[in-house]
Amino acid sequence: MDTPAGDGEDGYTGAVKTLHHAWARVLSALHALEPQRHFDEATALGDLARKFESESVEERADAAVRIKDAESLTLTVLGKRTRMTKQAAGRLIDRSRRRKGQ
Repeated sequence: MDTPAGDGEDGYTGAVKTLHHAWARVLSALHALEPQRHFDEATALGDLARKFESESVEERADAAVRIKDAESLTLTVLGKRTRMTKQAAGRLIDRSRRRKGQ
């Protein structure tokens, strides 16, 4: 996902808060629909949520690479730092690097 120019550390908290509010508005609007459309739109909303989840996993993998590279960490230390096994940390790093063709 692209980050708007000027966003970053300061904009993250506000953006997440906005997302929470938007989610609440979407659910409220969903409940106001007639039953069949409620069902159909809830299904589409689930698809969108899974897309967001997938993108979040990719962001997590990219962040792990950034941490490892910025601090020259071994996979063992990265695993401890991110509360996962060395093997899981390695899979996360591999996932990001494969996706970026590194």
